[in-house]
Amino acid sequence: MRYLVIIGDVVASRRLPARAQFQRRLKTLLQGLNRRGRGLVSPYTLTLGDEFQAVYRDAGTAFADIFTLLAGLAPVRARFALAAGEIVTPLNPAQAIGMDGPAFHRARALLDRLKREGRLLGVQGEAAGWPLPAAVLAVLSGLVEGWRPNRIGLFAGLLAARPVTELARGAGITPRAVNKNIRAADLDEWRRILDEIARLLNQELKPR
Repeated sequence: MRYLVIIGDVVASRRLPARAQFQRRLKTLLQGLNRRGRGLVSPYTLTLGDEFQAVYRDAGTAFADIFTLLAGLAPVRARFALAAGEIVTPLNPAQAIGMDGPAFHRARALLDRLKREGRLLGVQGEAAGWPLPAAVLAVLSGLVEGWRPNRIGLFAGLLAARPVTELARGAGITPRAVNKNIRAADLDEWRRILDEIARLLNQELKPR
């Protein structure tokens, strides 16, 4: 079976003040995603230090979950490596540990590359033709670095298909201000791009 593996890593976590308090916040955010459980077959699990990983059956909610984490952790940054492929060991539905296969190998290699390049987002599939999605996420990584936490939160809401009125209430701003943010950062266009990358990932995950 083919799955989507996500490995995340908090940027410069060892230099964070009040690190224990931050780790509790990270754990709470991961637990929140796991309770919703959309698309997860193995939940977000803290592994080494401030690394965490999860396994999805499909990519439908993956980007919404990633940006939910980015918004919740801001101004602290995190990087995310997404990789599609086989898992050759039995799935662990309780924790995302004790599993292995090409999907995990790709995600780990990609995370290492993101660290070297200073990027926040990367994607890798099995089939040829992934340089373009990878380059698109590299561009988005650079943009996200300059976004305020409020904008990241709005984008997470857009990816989760929340209405503008709900986004406005959550951010404590007017619907007009929400729409202004969407237009200023081309958030609708970026949502469509990420939806297309998710569709390509799901093509990779189909049985062959």
